[in-house]
Amino acid sequence: MKEGIGLRGYGQKNPLQKYQKEAFAMFEDLSQRLQEDVVEKLFTVQVARQEDAQRIEQPRRAPQRQVLMSHGGAAVQAHPQQIKREAPKVGRNDPCPCGSGKKYKKCHGA
Repeated sequence: MKEGIGLRGYGQKNPLQKYQKEAFAMFEDLSQRLQEDVVEKLFTVQVARQEDAQRIEQPRRAPQRQVLMSHGGAAVQAHPQQIKREAPKVGRNDPCPCGSGKKYKKCHGA
């Protein structure tokens, strides 16, 4: 809708008003389709008996905890170690540490 709305200006129409009207029409259509879908779903719902509901609920168990394995087969640590930077952080406008004389953002920061 956004792509074609600019063409309305060539047709001597106010693009803003056309955008608002088309967006409202699309929203109304969406709202109508949602209402129809909800009503359709409500009419297709089947009421289950209490015994059937209990039979369905029985097989469910509490979720078991899973252990992730790495490529070597050992369990992955729950909290991986944090990597610390040895050198201080280089700012964008600081000289590049490679020694080129350029700013970091123009040399290696790109």
